[in-house]
Parts: sequence; structure tokens; C-alpha cells
Amino acid sequence: MLFTRLPEKKYLLGIDIGETFCQISYLNTRRLTAGMDPHTFSTVARGEKFNIPQAAFADSATGNRFYGKEALEKAAEAGREPATHLFGAVRQDPGEENLQVLIEYLQYCFSLLSAEVTSEEIEALTFTVDVCDQKSVEILRAAADQLFPGLEKVAFEEHLKSFYHYVLMRDEEQRRQSVLLLDGWSEEELVLYSLSYNKKTRPIVCFPEELRLKIPAEADAAQKDQILCSAVRGLMQEKEYSAAYLTGKALGGGWMKESLNLICRGRRAFQGDTLYSKGAADSTMAACGLSSKADKYFYLSKDALRCNIGMDCLKKGRTVYQPLLDAGAEWYDAAAQIDILLEDGDEIVLRETSVDRGNEREIAVKLENMPKRPRATTRLRIRLHMTSADRMQLTAEDLGFGEIFPSTGMKWEQEIVING
Repeated sequence: MLFTRLPEKKYLLGIDIGETFCQISYLNTRRLTAGMDPHTFSTVARGEKFNIPQAAFADSATGNRFYGKEALEKAAEAGREPATHLFGAVRQDPGEENLQVLIEYLQYCFSLLSAEVTSEEIEALTFTVDVCDQKSVEILRAAADQLFPGLEKVAFEEHLKSFYHYVLMRDEEQRRQSVLLLDGWSEEELVLYSLSYNKKTRPIVCFPEELRLKIPAEADAAQKDQILCSAVRGLMQEKEYSAAYLTGKALGGGWMKESLNLICRGRRAFQGDTLYSKGAADSTMAACGLSSKADKYFYLSKDALRCNIGMDCLKKGRTVYQPLLDAGAEWYDAAAQIDILLEDGDEIVLRETSVDRGNEREIAVKLENMPKRPRATTRLRIRLHMTSADRMQLTAEDLGFGEIFPSTGMKWEQEIVING
């Protein structure tokens, strides 16, 4: 009897969905070494064609649909314009047709990748986009469900977090002070990203910041250089930078003169157009528990919960802390549910612990008109979910106590401002 050997799941992917392209980097878990740089897929063998054009074209004569470079070529032959900015189109109009075009485009990208990595060999992956809000996550999750049914380890993050992971996997000297990134991928703006580290905390907390610069369409090279130079000088007056990175096609053409000199002066500087996909692959590796560095640092994004939320509960006669919401989780993903037995009184007490300042406070929620019952005979279902980065909604529901004290169906709701 012959047995077919199943493909080994060994690849960790980072998928950058840019404005006009898709880029894929990956790591092989069987060949991991410290400081290893992820490999970025090129559409040309032994070449550096990393960006797969985000384009789609439907041939009206045959009904066939083409993607990527083929879409651009077929559209040019037909004298028509292809559909581009496919991810942005779904964000603007999240209809089924736009979503399906995006999914088929991504399917095309992975069919190209299959020459090096097949879908059966993928252990985990991370999508990275410029703005990773709830809308982006819903779109990419729908795509991932169709492209990789059954794959559990799928994550979504913003470009800045991917850059954080990329820098984290490089040598520590780069993180001695703050790290600067100039992003020139957008067609409408330049973006300055900054990573700063509070090394007095354990783990070390990383604070990301961003500054978006709208460049007037009529600005010439010298004016663009001065706008950027002024913004960079302002950042460098606020903090010291030990490393700087530059990425994006808009930075080419030789217009950066004074600004480039300022960015590179007195610090290590790097240029690369694969930072985000490589950083997303590094992020996937960290999420799989394959990086010792990841445990020593903590990334606190602008959309992240900045404190731990929990409560003291009685278990087997002992008071223990029960975590509910974890700092670092994106607020739109942060939710929890727990059933508790209220010992006495008519209050629920939560504990909030800030990860960047270290301070702690108690949050008492009073349950008005709660039924009077003997001690430890009231079961409550507590639900928590974040409505923004600093506001939490608490719902408590009376579950009663079996047949002795049936549930009244009463519910209490309260919005809580988080001070983390």
C-alpha cells in the first residue's frame, strides 16, 4: 500500500496589502536562525520584482478576468483602463462584487507564490495594511476565510506594527533610542513614523507615533524637500533617534537633498521597499512563540487597550485575580464574558492596571435595585466590550441561583472611561 505524504506546514507569511500592490514575504520554520531576514517573493526568478500590481481586468469578448501584470497588459491591448486599488475599492464600497474581485486577485497572488510555497505548507500568516481598523479586518478576514479555510493562525495589523516587528528582529543598537521611518508609498502624502521605547518598564513598552504630510500637487522638488525637512527637524527636536528607515517609490527622483542629509546625519540609516511584508512575517513568527525578543517588548498602538482589566474572584476558597481584557489588544477586538457568584453587596469591582504608567485603580459598578438574597446566592453574567480605545461597556445580567432563586432577567449597563 502506498501512502501520500502530506505537505509539512512550515511557512510563516507576511502579506502587505499596499495601495497599488501586494507583496509577500515568508520564513521557513525549519531553517530559522537568530536575526534571519524573511525572504520576499519575486515574480521574476532571481530578480527583485516584489510588488504584484493590484489590478483586475475583465475581457468583454471572452468574459475572462485577468489580474496583476496580466491585467495591465490585457487592458493596454484593449485600450481600456483596468480596475486598480482593489483593497481601497472594497473599503469604499464593501459590496460582494468588489470583495470577490479582491479575493480573486489575492488568489492569483498566492498562485504565483505556489512555485515556492503552497497553501498546504502555510502554518500561519499576517496581513498588514496602512490603516488596520475594524473595516479592514472584516474585509481581510472574509478574504482569508475563503482563501485559507481551516487555517486558524491568521492575524491583521497596521504597517507601523509590522515595522515595529521588523526593527525588533534587528540588532539592539538600532533601538538604543527612538527609530524613525519615512514612508513614501502613498500617492497623496508622506508619512513619518516614530517608535519610542520606555526601557524603565518590564516588558519594555514601545510607543508608536505617526505624522502625515500632505504635499501640495503644485509643489516642486525644492518645496517638497523643505516641507519634509521642517517636519523631520521638528521631530528631532523632541527626541533622539538612533536609526532611520526610508521606504517607498515617492522618495526617488533625487528631490530629497536637505531632508535626506538631516535624516541620515549622526545615525544609522537604511532603505528598503520590503519592510512591511518582512515585518509582518516577523510578526507571524512572534505570534507563534518562535521569538525570544517578542516577550521582552510590548507594542502599544493608538488603537490598543492601554491597561489590563480584571477582577478578584473566589476559587476553591481562595481569592485569585481573573484577567478579562489584555492590554495591547486592539480595542475593536477586546471583549470578554464571565459568570461570577456575587459574595455579598450590590457592587461589581474591576481592577484596571496601566502598562505604561504602572498605576492601578478599582472600578466599582453599583447594581441598582438588585434583588435581596442570602450571601453567595446571586449568579451574574458579566460582559465587557470596548466601544473606543478609552471607553468600555459593561453589561451585568442576573442569572439567579437555580430553582431556589430563579433569574429575574434584570440587566445593568454602564459605560466606563478607561484611564490606561
